[in-house]
Amino acid sequence: MLKLKSFRTAMLCATTALVMGFATYSQAEVIWPKVLIHLHGSGHAYLVDPATDKVVADLAVGKGGTLGSTTPDGTKVYVGAAAMGEDTVTVIDLQTRTIAATIKTGSRPKHPQVSPDGKLVAVNHWGLDNGKLRLSFIDTASDKVVKAIALNVANANPKDVTSMHSAWSFDSRWVFSVDRVDNQLVVIDTSSWAVSEINMPSTPHYAVPSPDGKEVWVVLEGVDHNNPPMVIAYAVGKTVTEITRMVMPLVGETALQGHHGNFTQDGKHFMMLNRGGGKGKSGREVAIFDTASKKLVKRLTTASSGIGHAYNSPDGKHTVITNYTNNVISIVDTKTFTVVKDLTIGKGRMGHIAFTQDGHYGYVSNNQDGILYKIDMRKMELVGPVHTNGTKGAGQVLNVWTSVFEELPR
Repeated sequence: MLKLKSFRTAMLCATTALVMGFATYSQAEVIWPKVLIHLHGSGHAYLVDPATDKVVADLAVGKGGTLGSTTPDGTKVYVGAAAMGEDTVTVIDLQTRTIAATIKTGSRPKHPQVSPDGKLVAVNHWGLDNGKLRLSFIDTASDKVVKAIALNVANANPKDVTSMHSAWSFDSRWVFSVDRVDNQLVVIDTSSWAVSEINMPSTPHYAVPSPDGKEVWVVLEGVDHNNPPMVIAYAVGKTVTEITRMVMPLVGETALQGHHGNFTQDGKHFMMLNRGGGKGKSGREVAIFDTASKKLVKRLTTASSGIGHAYNSPDGKHTVITNYTNNVISIVDTKTFTVVKDLTIGKGRMGHIAFTQDGHYGYVSNNQDGILYKIDMRKMELVGPVHTNGTKGAGQVLNVWTSVFEELPR
């Protein structure tokens, strides 16, 4: 893995030999935009200037628009409208701070994800189209759908949502998505549009490419203690081949449901979170696996409850654990993997955070009160609220392009 000269320089920008046996490739330069984007389920995107902590634009992005992705050059954001009856992805122009396009992609687009080279957006969907699960691909140059893949599923009327998130390999060739109806990892080779489907022992939630590009780690929710939450590591080459399975220890955890996982910024460890199932979502365990040995090296219990996301700070020294239940975020030291600070904030669950480029401040989204809360990451103290929507339904906070939304450019 190449060392970043700065966060504004190219992420692996020099031509780099592929670890997967193909030709060389180059990733797009990753540039941090000047604004933060606070998404809200009511259908608003609030652009916030971190220099003033003021909203500088309020844009309509469709109901259920809580997740999106920034282009590597920092000029656009693609937001999916995942509410019932919605079928569009909205494109935000960050230079003019206006809506650039609205694109029909399929039923309930969940989480658009921009490729590392910035050329395509993979869009998965919560709903079915004509009884099939759709993956749509948007060309960022024209903002038009250039490919739609319809996957057969066993149940044309599923009770739960059909997909969740997608991720790109760092050479922008492979897309990893999930079919939650049939419990399958979906692998798409965008050079040929060939599709492979790999059966999972429980519902897959999240796929994470390894920083070196050699592997993809897939987080499974689990069913019970006999079929627990786990992460399966696959080697990525001419085919995708299982390496091993890593099971969460679940010490003292009565409710279980694996949610997200991500690699530390140095790529040496992988953190998997137990959210806990049901309405209570009382999971508190973080399991830390060594990337090389694929062995559990530590587990910890947080004060944050119903934990779902582990957000890396820009310098890689800390991870912020956000949640689905209470209003506590836990800040973890990534050298010792111990909680160094718990912060109680706002009136509802703290789901997402985005950082300033220098890592000095983090902005945490509160789902219940709809407020952004500014954290001084050096002092690990609450600075104050940044008022955006002020009502229930706040979603992701984002700025810079990421391969998955808890990791930052390396």
